[in-house]
Amino acid sequence: MGVRIAPERRTRLDLIVTAVLVVAAVVAGVLVWAGSSARHSDLTTAAAAPDAPLPAEATPGALIQAWSAPSADTTVPQLTAASVIVADDGTVAALDPASGAQRWRYHRDLPLCGALAAWPGGEDLVLGVYRDRRGCSQVTALNGGTGLRVAERASDADGAVDLSFDGDYAVSAGTTRLETWGTNLVRGIEYGRVDAPVNPGVAPDRSHCRLYSALPGANRVAVIERCDGDYGYRLTVLGSAEDSEEKVVQWGTTMLTQTSHGPAPRLVAGGATSFTVYDPGTDATGEVHRVPGPSVRVFSTQAEPVATRPIAGATEPAGRPSVDAGVVMFWTGTGTAVLDGTSGNVMFEVPGTVGTGAVMAGELLLPTPGGISVRQLSDGHEVRTIPVDRDGYDGTVALRVLGDTVVEQRGDTVVGLRPPA
Repeated sequence: MGVRIAPERRTRLDLIVTAVLVVAAVVAGVLVWAGSSARHSDLTTAAAAPDAPLPAEATPGALIQAWSAPSADTTVPQLTAASVIVADDGTVAALDPASGAQRWRYHRDLPLCGALAAWPGGEDLVLGVYRDRRGCSQVTALNGGTGLRVAERASDADGAVDLSFDGDYAVSAGTTRLETWGTNLVRGIEYGRVDAPVNPGVAPDRSHCRLYSALPGANRVAVIERCDGDYGYRLTVLGSAEDSEEKVVQWGTTMLTQTSHGPAPRLVAGGATSFTVYDPGTDATGEVHRVPGPSVRVFSTQAEPVATRPIAGATEPAGRPSVDAGVVMFWTGTGTAVLDGTSGNVMFEVPGTVGTGAVMAGELLLPTPGGISVRQLSDGHEVRTIPVDRDGYDGTVALRVLGDTVVEQRGDTVVGLRPPA
């Protein structure tokens, strides 16, 4: 005959402890859910990725406005393989380039720092960067075709950041720190202010640096900065990812100026063999420790000086550089400089423009007051002008092309221009 085991008796204390644990688990789950990005976001996806439009066979003879959309949180039109991306009031959306109809939409209850369409020929992602108490730290990667979430990350950041990418890494750069991310949003490096370094001593030995501009190029990222002990502005070239010892690789650094009087030089191009800097030159006091006037300065990927060319320009050029079909364009404040995307050297300058342009059917389109100048890509010779009615807008314009649609960023608005039917 087996021994009968008495049932376990639960005391009042046991029941109270169990109840407390259950309540704690429920509260913790609610808090995680309430604080998650999914709880504070709204996502409307596309049923399927659209086909990429075919490249235009010729530049149009005329253009009329087909649609417009608010996009205060971009400065240059952002294009995926098939859509135009707009970012405004916490919302990132993909639009049909021909009609402006919405294809997908992502919204968060946080201020939007910016949006970047990256790797359109590969993973085809859109990065939405949002601001919380840690700065522009909340990043969501969305599929460019459908809008589906691909990856998310959160880390320390400045309150405003500039977003850029090359074929391998995206860069988020503020005034005190920068980060690089791969397509899976895994961080390559962090540089500048690091509040809680996991491995002290992994970065170059400089402190309290102010970052002025940064651009990636061929698995490297160039930074213009000024750190403790620097009399002037410095160019530094870093590896986009840590080395095998989890250290930030510095490929080279050099002083650009011997003084910080006047505005900082600005990175305008990054490539496989060079980084190019726009230097506004001598300030109003006649400072002699800078180049005598506006110039384009080319450096190797080890931050070694290669060439300097005088250029017409203003003290501080507006807008971001634009890359298309092997050339880089930036607006100098008085015209557009067109650079060779490989060497970083100036091919030609076009005065009197109002921003950066794009290549369409082998010809260069540049925005001008009241129109678009069509030019030969080889030497900048003007072929003709396409009149464009901008409805009274007279500011800077950043122009890009998707299929046979010409897309313009005019201040806080993106506009689609198409040939008349």
